Amino acid sequence: MSKRLYPDFIPPFNNEPTSDKFRVITTAEKGEGVIALVPFKTGELVFAFTGALMTEQTLYTLQYRPGLYVHDPIVMGKVLHSCGPNMACDMETRTFTALRDIEPGEFITMDYDTTEDVLFRPFHCACGSEHCRGLIRGRKFLMEDQREAVKKNMIATPAN
Repeated sequence: MSKRLYPDFIPPFNNEPTSDKFRVITTAEKGEGVIALVPFKTGELVFAFTGALMTEQTLYTLQYRPGLYVHDPIVMGKVLHSCGPNMACDMETRTFTALRDIEPGEFITMDYDTTEDVLFRPFHCACGSEHCRGLIRGRKFLMEDQREAVKKNMIATPAN
């Protein structure tokens, strides 16, 4: 039986992440991250998330709109960054969709520049992607060609 990752005081919701599909782990190299325990196909909904709406940005928020953030230190806030992510984030529906097939044991990742105008804490990326941008600061700092590349990371093409 799957167990909720969110605490009981948060009402259950459709497509929420559960312990039969995900595990939050800590590694020396990456810190906290979320790994998939089951496979996901390109275009598949990976999970939905929830959180408190806040006017303050934190390490565990994603920007919903300018000046408004979704705070989730339980699951969504622990999804790691990659310049070549395996998931796209839709802030309107608060969902993650697979950009490519995701295998069990793989970290689930998103591109932080797809949701944040300015990051809470900029960092030097070492994701290993052939398209790694190096310094991740938010979409306001991207060059035009980088913006186009980031847009491609926002669209999952369903597998045939």
